[in-house]
Amino acid sequence: MLVKLRTAKGLTQDEVAQSLSVSNKTVSKWENSASMPDLPMLMELSQYFGVTTDALLGISDGNGGIDEAVRSVLTGVDRKEQILRAFEMERAFFPAAAESDMFLHGLEAKSLEDAYPSDDMLLWRSQISASDFFKFTVASDAVNLSVTLLRNKENFAWLGARDKQDKIVKLFRFLSEEDVLSVLYFSHSTKCSRAFTADYISENSGISVERVSVILRSFCEVGDCRCMTAHLADGDVDVYECDGDGIILSLLSLAYNKMCGSTFYQYYNSDGCKMIGGK
Repeated sequence: MLVKLRTAKGLTQDEVAQSLSVSNKTVSKWENSASMPDLPMLMELSQYFGVTTDALLGISDGNGGIDEAVRSVLTGVDRKEQILRAFEMERAFFPAAAESDMFLHGLEAKSLEDAYPSDDMLLWRSQISASDFFKFTVASDAVNLSVTLLRNKENFAWLGARDKQDKIVKLFRFLSEEDVLSVLYFSHSTKCSRAFTADYISENSGISVERVSVILRSFCEVGDCRCMTAHLADGDVDVYECDGDGIILSLLSLAYNKMCGSTFYQYYNSDGCKMIGGK
């Protein structure tokens, strides 16, 4: 697409390179799919050629959709580079989202219709497992989630370290305690105010104030929840503040899918998933 846009404007690689303050070699690599512009540069390229980033990537204007655009990025390179590019595309979401209407105009966006993946989307439940790459996606009425896992330089050493084990177990022990999921269910709903007391959660969950207080104090130790003391005329009151914990909600979604979700895959390719060790 980049070659097509450049030739349509009668520009040389050198002219494009000079305008964008990059080298000819860089432009050549982009055109040959040997490398991919980062998100800020993609936006600059789209402005330079007067097209949308979707058109630049071949996602719109009759060029086959997102899956084909992604496939084009992964074509012509070896397996290692494909894995790294796939992960880089996921990471590229953050700078792109930070400059999008989704975050810049978040308050206005809340009035829009909730975003759900299409019921008939391609590969609504899929998994790829290998010794150095794991990818799982699910799109259903119950769970919409995408997870990517790669090897790491520490070789998961933390999984064998006692102090790290204790902290990890602390989180799962908290989640496994009675009434915790019910408290998290309400505290993560839009019905729950940002700041609340144990009494408020108790009234809305049917769990005793004493039990809720214990749960919330534990939640502050493992999740995105803070406790402040309000000094009132009739005594001190603990006030909790929580906007929701996306990591915990993601963990619970994975757990639900593992234990309660469908076992049917539209795409499944497994070569094992023993990531610890290797080269």
